[in-house]
Amino acid sequence: MATSDSPLNIKGSIKGLRFYKMEGSDKTFVGEKGGANINLIQKSPKFKKTRLAQNELKGRAMMAKSIRGALGQWAITIVNRYLQLKLTGILQQVQNMDNPILTGKRALLLSKCKEVLNQVPWHYLRSFGEIVMCPFSVVTSEDKKSITVSFKGFNPKMHIKPSAGASHFQFCLTIATVSDLQTIKRSKTYSQVTRSNQNTIAWKVSEWIPIDGPGMDELTLTAALNEKYILNEDQTVIRNLVIIFGKMTYQMTEIQRDRGSIAYLGAE
Repeated sequence: MATSDSPLNIKGSIKGLRFYKMEGSDKTFVGEKGGANINLIQKSPKFKKTRLAQNELKGRAMMAKSIRGALGQWAITIVNRYLQLKLTGILQQVQNMDNPILTGKRALLLSKCKEVLNQVPWHYLRSFGEIVMCPFSVVTSEDKKSITVSFKGFNPKMHIKPSAGASHFQFCLTIATVSDLQTIKRSKTYSQVTRSNQNTIAWKVSEWIPIDGPGMDELTLTAALNEKYILNEDQTVIRNLVIIFGKMTYQMTEIQRDRGSIAYLGAE
């Protein structure tokens, strides 16, 4: 298997080569035609291990999608463009911690090993620290359902390294839950451990702030889940802070390139 950065948008087969796309990547992947067909892989005893690996991959992809969704809609344009693939690979460490005898349907107990998310390359072009050069504090409530970020003595002219052409920026603070996954009994289908408690998300967005604006003694954002929401032990709370740049013309529009960055604030 190989990859191609060619601008040619080829799909299909040419002289024994197969061109195809993969979710989360702009590249075109190239592989040789032939090999085992899908019916053989699905039914032959020789491909049992392949089927088990494929099923576990489905579980990891399902959780990777949940984690990406937990970042909020403001992060969609500024996260690592290969984030889905990176998450799927890193989550294999979580799956490997489950009972090896259950290979093919091992659970994904993220709540027991949240630290693996520290390995994720969240941002795309520039890290948050390269853009925002003002320290900030992060405070989490005892019930883990709210988070507060505070900047002291914040001066946009000194502390923000903007994207080219940007006139304004805004911060977006997000808190969300991601549930552990396990296979349903007598099935290899992945589902939440506690299916009655769906994942949730909350956010707080600042006003658009002019880059050449005055300094602020304090800038504080708090994002909180609904106070009635019951947080289970099999859920992981993910928090992140995003900066997005915009340009004021007759209305505010988001910068199309080098849009901003994301700071992963840890998991609880």
